[in-house]
Amino acid sequence: SVFVFFYAGHGTQIDGENMLPAVDAKLTSAFQLPTQSLDLNRVIRIAETQKATIRIMILDACRDNPFKQTGRAIGGRGLAPTTAATGQMVMFSAGAGQQALDKLGQTDSSPNGLFTRVFLDEMKKPGIPVDRVLRNVRQRVVTLARSVGHEQVPALYDQAIGEFYFKPR
Repeated sequence: SVFVFFYAGHGTQIDGENMLPAVDAKLTSAFQLPTQSLDLNRVIRIAETQKATIRIMILDACRDNPFKQTGRAIGGRGLAPTTAATGQMVMFSAGAGQQALDKLGQTDSSPNGLFTRVFLDEMKKPGIPVDRVLRNVRQRVVTLARSVGHEQVPALYDQAIGEFYFKPR
């Protein structure tokens, strides 16, 4: 069996803990993050309790602080690096401190950010194991981001054992 967790939205860290704020979070101070966010480490711990042979967590979250405002910003700069336990694979849409692109320019009308749209396209291809799907996603995101002068390199932490296909042959 397989455990898959996918998150698209803002991401930030507080004291080295990665937080994924709820879509309706109203954050004005760092103290509100734990009550209006999902702690990524908690997701990883939940994944570890699942009787799944492969556990995959995919995060399309800006690793730059999305809550910049006048005065003090909430949380640290982007999501903190993480590790994957045995049997787990974790992928971020951008490297530490990088911004994940939503659009490739003013005429880009896709409802999804760059990483998610590439991921959705790659996962539909039959007969490709998940580790290759994610590496293909990374390569395409890097190429597309560079085409508009932006540096975005999705980070992959892979300790998965065995194979999984989003779409078998």
